Amino acid sequence: MDGGSVAVVGAGVFGAATARELSRRGYDVTLVEQYSPGNIRSGSGGDTRLLRFSHGEDEWYTRSARRSLGAWRELEAETGERLFEPVGVAWFDDGDSAFVAESERTLSRLGIPAERVDGRTLFPSVEVASVLFEPEAGVLRARRATQALARGLRLETRRASPDDPPRADVVVWACGSWLAALFPALVQQKVTRRDVFFFGGDGDWTGCPGWCDYDGAFYGTGDLGGLGVKVAPDTAGDEVEPDTLERMPQQETARLAREYAARRFPSLADAPIVAARVCQYDLTPDAHFLVAPHPEHANWWLVGGGSGHGFKHGPALGEYVADCVEGKRRPEPFHALGPRKAGAGLRTATVEI
Repeated sequence: MDGGSVAVVGAGVFGAATARELSRRGYDVTLVEQYSPGNIRSGSGGDTRLLRFSHGEDEWYTRSARRSLGAWRELEAETGERLFEPVGVAWFDDGDSAFVAESERTLSRLGIPAERVDGRTLFPSVEVASVLFEPEAGVLRARRATQALARGLRLETRRASPDDPPRADVVVWACGSWLAALFPALVQQKVTRRDVFFFGGDGDWTGCPGWCDYDGAFYGTGDLGGLGVKVAPDTAGDEVEPDTLERMPQQETARLAREYAARRFPSLADAPIVAARVCQYDLTPDAHFLVAPHPEHANWWLVGGGSGHGFKHGPALGEYVADCVEGKRRPEPFHALGPRKAGAGLRTATVEI
């Protein structure tokens, strides 16, 4: 494709990043969004998201996350907004985590800094045998970052559909949790709820790293900007409809978060839950993204499947999709339409999808 008009449907991180990149390449771009960029009903509408390089043995996603860090930093410089908190990310290893060991080898092979450290040097209190620490990783201000990507782009507010598509030479359907409902015969994707909790720790938690407990199926952050200490179960939630989901946390997930926090971070044992969020994951069976041309519309592209780990990749994925649209590269086979085997090795938890 050489010049022309592009409509990107969906102003989440994938859509906004793709629209921004195509606009930078000289295309006439319209971003079509039913709500607003970074709205709370989207998977990109949370307060924070981890930016970590560890993806087990998978170099494609490790390289993508590394490229995205540079791109997020460039966006910060352009906008003057603080989007990334360089606090690092800690991976908890109680002695036999294959994922952490595989990630450590991959990071070493690619020259990305990572080191084994005593967790007590990173957190006010923690009970863990070993920690793999990524010092150049950190935490993104998700809602703010999504809105920064979309700023300055032409925005059309409406609900597009295959029966009522935007008028453009190329349409990129980057609809997040709505993608499978729009293309049910093509897209394998479940939309499930996740409850996220913030604990009222003391001031020593300010600026602590993000963290992942892959085998324990939890992740979180220290206290960033007064939000509280984030503790998020990454176990399978109920399937939900994102338009109508009432975003009140469930008592059972709150109980699990309290039990985990008390066990892993003893100083949080009596800390109150000071806030909570309910978001959703749009999960493909194998946690790989979806980037593929529509089989019946040569000028349509389907993009999605963030699967709970996609946010950090936004700018790099936007470059990748733009290259595919322009015909400069072919999509990776693991991003194609079609059947996929169950797995979760790219996410922050061992739970299969």
